[in-house]
Amino acid sequence: MNKIVVVITIGILAIVAIVYFTLDFPFNMDRGDFTEEYKIEERWDLPNRLEEISGMDFVDEDRMAAVQDEEGIIFIYNLSSKEIEQEIEFGKSGDYEGLAIVGKDAFVMRSDGVLFEIQNYLSDKPLVTQHETFIKAKHNAEGLCADLKNNRLLVAVKDRDPVNNDTKGIYAFDLETKQLQEKPVFAIQLDDEIFTNVKTKNKLRVMMPSEVNIHPETGEIYVLDAKNPKLLILTPTGETKKVYLLKEDKFYQPEGIAFRKNGSLFISNEGHSDPANILKVELQ
Repeated sequence: MNKIVVVITIGILAIVAIVYFTLDFPFNMDRGDFTEEYKIEERWDLPNRLEEISGMDFVDEDRMAAVQDEEGIIFIYNLSSKEIEQEIEFGKSGDYEGLAIVGKDAFVMRSDGVLFEIQNYLSDKPLVTQHETFIKAKHNAEGLCADLKNNRLLVAVKDRDPVNNDTKGIYAFDLETKQLQEKPVFAIQLDDEIFTNVKTKNKLRVMMPSEVNIHPETGEIYVLDAKNPKLLILTPTGETKKVYLLKEDKFYQPEGIAFRKNGSLFISNEGHSDPANILKVELQ
């Protein structure tokens, strides 16, 4: 009997150790006290229907297109009226993580690397096409944005990189060939000195991109991390420039980034004890 108890005890301790070292617990990062280098200018508390907003992009100055984690629907949310104006179905239930608008078309990224192209997405009968990529569920694609200057989309992986375990890659989907290029256009080095204050049990947790977008005026690349809330800024050529640590009481789970044409920054947060929200943020 004692041997059985010992075996069970060892098994339980092993499971606890595996969970501790592999799962995305917030205590994996030693954040400490830090000064908030940003100001929240406006806040929109979202309706329950948008409790898990995971990707967004501007339709125009007032309207935001957004997707949720589990529904194959694009929601059109009006920032002025604070209401959902339209719902556009494009697929079955799934883990949808990123959204990008290119003219009259919308693109939605599923976490397993399948990209949905919704042509004439605001029309009564949008045409939906699926594009397979080499990104798989284990890589967990979460970030998606339009890079119109280069006629491509940018795709960021959250978990294990398909090419290099020492980096988190940002890949380009060519809008002409409709193919995802196998070599990343940007690679975030997980041992970069900019992450000196980020202490984790697993190096893959140093940066876990939940969204990516391009500043319309500077061309800088903004990469969001929802698990250990922070915002990384890369230069237009991909060098690390600045990292902003985000207070969890204001950014519980930041999942989406969108810019107005004038460069105003908007960040969405999934709901928790408080409603999901969209924040207009000024970086300092």
